[in-house]
Amino acid sequence: MPIIETPPQPKKRKHSQPEMQLQAECFRIAWNDFPITRKLLFHVENELNFVGDNAIRGAIRRSEGIVKGVSDFILLIPRRHWHGLMIELKTEEGRQSSSQKEWQSLVEAQGYRYEVIRSVKDFRELLWDYLA
Repeated sequence: MPIIETPPQPKKRKHSQPEMQLQAECFRIAWNDFPITRKLLFHVENELNFVGDNAIRGAIRRSEGIVKGVSDFILLIPRRHWHGLMIELKTEEGRQSSSQKEWQSLVEAQGYRYEVIRSVKDFRELLWDYLA
């Protein structure tokens, strides 16, 4: 019997552990220290890099509304002249993708504030500033 080899799959970009840890710590701070944000600050699970994802699953998820570039956190509390706050979390070395930059431009044009945060300290300061 001939051996059938599966073609190599394109490598998927995975979130780094440090970025996931930053996200978890920031969410904990928001929940505990800024109770007004409870249930109004959330993560949109828009990554296509989970174990078991493949082209078919990716197509299904896109048909369900996955949008490339959406920020890690969305805060649905209007303040001053902004309708809400979009927060992208990056490590010190992390960079925004072109789809993230495009999404940033789209939401800013609609009256939302968008910030890239690289540390827990910066996250806390952002919430203090935004919610003041």
